[in-house]
Amino acid sequence: MSLDVENLYRRYGDMVLGRCRSLLGNDAEAQDAMQEVFLKVHRYQHSFRGEASPTTYLFKVTTTTCLNRMRTRRRKPEELYDEPPPIQVEDTMLTSSATRDLLNQVLALADEGTQQAILYHYVDGMTHREVGEVLGVSAAAIRKRIATFRNRLKDNPPPWLQEVDW
Repeated sequence: MSLDVENLYRRYGDMVLGRCRSLLGNDAEAQDAMQEVFLKVHRYQHSFRGEASPTTYLFKVTTTTCLNRMRTRRRKPEELYDEPPPIQVEDTMLTSSATRDLLNQVLALADEGTQQAILYHYVDGMTHREVGEVLGVSAAAIRKRIATFRNRLKDNPPPWLQEVDW
């Protein structure tokens, strides 16, 4: 099953851009990430097997692309002197740069699957079952993955996280 990438772009481009903005907090980087998402979808359109709806597939590709950009940003920080202030997104927990920075630091301690589970569950408000459907695992696996990560942070927090009330 092949995807009609042009139609997906017209229909869901705003949704993808909004997701990129909420995760990355920077309009220019969000625009770049959105283009990267649709380039990936175009490149791999013939490998789409239809297990998930196109929107679920786009959501997953967008989240993975943004997480990769966040990891790259941490590994190769750049001086951004002329950077415009981050976009304030009203419908997400990622509204302040301090919250976003803390989330990036916490997510850096997790593997990619756990990062996705945390974002889908806590930021997007998805249930464990919904997250499991997106990631292709059971709700119990998501619940365990998140609980294990929380317990690991609680039992052995990095110094900058020791003051958080669990």
